[in-house]
Amino acid sequence: MGRDERTMSAPDDIAEAPRPVEELWLATDPLCGWCFAFRPVLAAVMAAEPSIPVRVLMGGLVLGGAAQPIAAMRDYIREGFGRIHALAGVDMGAGFAALLDAGTWIGDSEPPCRAIAVAESLVEWKAVEMADAASAALYEDGLDITDPTVLRGLAERIGLDGDHFAARLASDEARELVQTCFAEARALGVTSYPLLAHRRDDTVTLLAQGWTPAATVLARLAAVRDRRGG
Repeated sequence: MGRDERTMSAPDDIAEAPRPVEELWLATDPLCGWCFAFRPVLAAVMAAEPSIPVRVLMGGLVLGGAAQPIAAMRDYIREGFGRIHALAGVDMGAGFAALLDAGTWIGDSEPPCRAIAVAESLVEWKAVEMADAASAALYEDGLDITDPTVLRGLAERIGLDGDHFAARLASDEARELVQTCFAEARALGVTSYPLLAHRRDDTVTLLAQGWTPAATVLARLAAVRDRRGG
């Protein structure tokens, strides 16, 4: 739920594979409440600049021993959504409110982040769609996004083949892939969620760290692209 105001860095060897000249970097996690609130902002940016691809970065917000029943964070989450509503005008859905009241669900970033990584491995641009779907499934509908059956349903919802996705999700290769994704995000200096940055060639410019109004993000993006002839 928290917002971290530290910045990110970009090493020279950002990626070995060929990269687009220009892209947006979205650092997000399906268990991050502020990322849920950032969804309309990202949607506005993508609608305004549909030609710029979005690369999803995942560092893993809740992993291993940090996973615990949601009851342990109930008051913190409720207070957090009070701040989210005041700043972003976004509320939790009835499904998530019920999940929070029950208090038994154990959140773990690894399964939904693995689903995002698998979606990207099947169709590159589906990563951002899976990230969005997982966030909405949790914070609107209160679905268990650590459940492979739920994740398969989300994959089908965004147009992926359910059988193929489920088989890939359960594989050791997918578990290794998401760990690689976590390591890459950490190497890039990702320490907070949500975060949106613009990369052109080897220059990375921060557009938003923590929730930021769409108008502000779009103005910053326009200024960056004007300076670089985008």
